[in-house]
Amino acid sequence: MFTRKSLVRVVALAAGLATAAACTATPPTSSGVATSSGGTAAAGSAGSGGAALVVQGDNGNPALVRNFNPYLVANNLRGNFLLYEPLEVVSPIDGTYSPALATGNTRPSSSEVDFTLRTGVKWSDGTGFSAADVTFTFDLLKKYPALDAKGVWTNISSVKATGDKVSITLKAANVPFMDVIAQTPIVSKSIWEKVADPTKYNDPNPVGTGPYVLDAFTPSQYTMKKNPTYWQAAKVAANEVKFPMGTTNDALSITDGKFDWAYSFLPQVEQTFVAPDKAHRTYWFPPGGTITLYLNLSKKPYSNVDFRKGISESLDRTQIAKKAVNGYLDAASSSGLILPNLEKWLDPSLANRGIVTQDNAAATASFTKAGFKMQGGQLVDASGKQAAMTIMVPNGFTDWQQAAQEVQQELAKAGIKVTIDNPQYAQYTSATQSGSFDAAFGGYGGTGNPYTDFNNALNSKLTAKIGTATTNNFQRFSDPAADSALAGLAAATDEAGQKTATDALQQIMFNQVPAVLMYYGGSWGLFTSKDYTGWPSKADPYTLPTPYNNSLWTVLTHIKAA
Repeated sequence: MFTRKSLVRVVALAAGLATAAACTATPPTSSGVATSSGGTAAAGSAGSGGAALVVQGDNGNPALVRNFNPYLVANNLRGNFLLYEPLEVVSPIDGTYSPALATGNTRPSSSEVDFTLRTGVKWSDGTGFSAADVTFTFDLLKKYPALDAKGVWTNISSVKATGDKVSITLKAANVPFMDVIAQTPIVSKSIWEKVADPTKYNDPNPVGTGPYVLDAFTPSQYTMKKNPTYWQAAKVAANEVKFPMGTTNDALSITDGKFDWAYSFLPQVEQTFVAPDKAHRTYWFPPGGTITLYLNLSKKPYSNVDFRKGISESLDRTQIAKKAVNGYLDAASSSGLILPNLEKWLDPSLANRGIVTQDNAAATASFTKAGFKMQGGQLVDASGKQAAMTIMVPNGFTDWQQAAQEVQQELAKAGIKVTIDNPQYAQYTSATQSGSFDAAFGGYGGTGNPYTDFNNALNSKLTAKIGTATTNNFQRFSDPAADSALAGLAAATDEAGQKTATDALQQIMFNQVPAVLMYYGGSWGLFTSKDYTGWPSKADPYTLPTPYNNSLWTVLTHIKAA
């Protein structure tokens, strides 16, 4: 599981520590007998797709679990994103909003947001959708905290409805948190108020407002059919979507063209995937997060900013990326922004767009400032002891392992002795979260929201004493200036204020090196256009090609029949 197949785990890692799987964005597993009728699909401008659309599916352990509860995130299936819709969908690329059950929102202040609900929406059982469903959903998460995986009620103080408007008030100014609120999946009050214990409810026969309904389910595959009463049915091209369970033979199935949409790292993708059918096969590997070398800032010499700069300046990020991801992606900007996704926020004063290139002379100068010097090919401190570090890379993350070996070689040339430790993932997570490490590979960013990316890495409130677990800022960075800039960004409702705060945070990332950002991890989208066209691409980057989150909803309401 932990191979090059996934970077959005990088994003999960940005929101948590190391849930980032390998160099990509590792998809969180999502996991709903066919009691819902697909009916006759409505025709529309998207065309009528006669062929079933096949999406590389969920992992089973050992079989698929029929769980469509949108809040039991550890087990539910990715097809869930086609059943239950949020108020709005937020782009994982640049944070822009797309209306769903709400037609839009207004923000009276930095602690308030009002959503205007869409009229004429029906649940798949034929009942009407209303504001009562929205308020019920948020009350449900409050009543059962185990369902509130995103911590909605850690920030909300009240949810009220008046007509077709739902008003949500936060406990404090937090404009970026409105992304989380907007993307909370909404469930039917009439269905869920009858559930005795929703924390144990697998929702096997889901009733949603989304573009599809469950048609058939087996332990190895489930099928969805187009929802004939969907509010934007004319934009849904495929009448049927199939999700076969992922297997160890997925790579062969991908190269054989058995999926319309797959998500996997493939070496030499032009030869292995595109060449057999150049007329119909495409791929897009955009950055979905940043693979990062985290240093334990509670330890010397990593607590010294000049030592951290020396490490950063010693690295050839382009070469590291070639070793890890075959050069599909390149060096990351040390601004803390995923580029080009968040290009509009880039501080123009940062040289080379914030990309640090290898500079051995600069590294030597930085190490000298930190109290180290080269002696007999070794970088030693004032006592003559060689600088040494152990880099943790979880076992099975083969691309991270290859990157770590390149880092080891490059730092060896700088005189630093580097040992690579490959613990099992559980041990790696425990050690990094508790602060029991020197250095560790991990994922940074990729949420599409600069505040969330910066906050997870820099907010001092997220730190913890060594030995106490924390899932964010586990390198334990603390700076009042960073906290002040984060607070300013959280409260800013205008773009000018947001830009000022974002620039300040980029300067902190670049100059203080709270984490050594190395190269971008990819989102590995592979597409076949024989039956359906309009997949996300570099020319049309309307969302990331990640079929395990709301991008699934975005893509399947965008593509057209060939």
